[in-house]
Amino acid sequence: MGLGRVSGHKGHNSASVSLTQVQRPLLPTHAAIAPYLDRIDASRWYSNRGPLVWELEKRLGAQFGAEEFSVALLSNGTAAIEAAILAHAGAAPSERPLALMPAYSFVATAQAAMRCGYTPFFLDVDPETWMLDPGALAFHPALERAGVVITVAAYGKRPDIAAWEAFQDQTGCPVVVDAAASFEQFEREPGLISADLPVTLSLHATKAFSTAEGGAVLWRAPKGWLRSVLISNFGMSDARRCEFDGFNGKLSDYHAAVGLAQLDQWGERRARLAAVAECYQAAARAAGPLPGTLRTTPEVSGAYVLFDCNDDGVADRVCARLAEAGIGSRRWYGRGLHLEPFLAARGHDDLPVTEALSATHIGLPGAVDLTEGEITMVVDILARTG
Repeated sequence: MGLGRVSGHKGHNSASVSLTQVQRPLLPTHAAIAPYLDRIDASRWYSNRGPLVWELEKRLGAQFGAEEFSVALLSNGTAAIEAAILAHAGAAPSERPLALMPAYSFVATAQAAMRCGYTPFFLDVDPETWMLDPGALAFHPALERAGVVITVAAYGKRPDIAAWEAFQDQTGCPVVVDAAASFEQFEREPGLISADLPVTLSLHATKAFSTAEGGAVLWRAPKGWLRSVLISNFGMSDARRCEFDGFNGKLSDYHAAVGLAQLDQWGERRARLAAVAECYQAAARAAGPLPGTLRTTPEVSGAYVLFDCNDDGVADRVCARLAEAGIGSRRWYGRGLHLEPFLAARGHDDLPVTEALSATHIGLPGAVDLTEGEITMVVDILARTG
């Protein structure tokens, strides 16, 4: 799929509206959603697992090559992590209060664990994968006090599910995979969903596939699916009996309508994300040597365009040059969870890789409707920043 051209980008004096935001979501139009809204009006079923939620779960399961009752939809990605923790590991036991997790992640990872009673303990990540190394973690001294490990698929990269299944078998410590942006990885690889441990997705508006706001627990285990569903409904069964520790994390049929309309258009949207990524890569090749490496889909989610800068000085200059041109940029994971004010008192290892990656990974504009000219403008600024 080709991208259109815009004129006047060579001067770099000002950016288009599309470039002022790092993420500028584009969801299905009212016309695309309307047939599903008509069904809501007819059924008068708006929440508590309405028919559109059931339909979207089934269609997503088929998209991932999974059996029925493998996808549980929730109100947001953080709720999905909380439900997965409670369904798989339970609330934090007094003798194993720690939740081991990477410091290189978004704050929702830690806050979800805390809502389940755990104390986060932050670990460093592998410099090549940007994720936890299950082989090294198996011998970590904090593991004996850990009630759960939450591993994160950074920027929608492919999580090594088999390695984490082996880690869980070896150590006996439950594992939850926070794969917030990894929708495309599970679509590309049917069978990646595990029967032994839950994986969570975010379906936020900024993600490649979205219900505007929403989340999912992927788990090829009907009993795990059911626990996740009941937990997100206050732990209550259809008999209106509270059987699990739970909370209100249900997805509404209105959000499911957005998701169904987006799934109807998913082939086109996926192609557009790939085209934006290829246009970035082509612009980088044409621009000559850059002070870093562009990271795009399929390595990371199509929702992201990352510039992996050569060092933190380059990263600071890139952000400054982009800002001067009115172009948005962002360090998606801040400077590491251990430096967030609310989380700073939590325990952690030395974190040299996290601190290096968080200093040098810069998020660039990645909207699905970026033009070739807008992308060239961004890359030209990168090329002129040494």
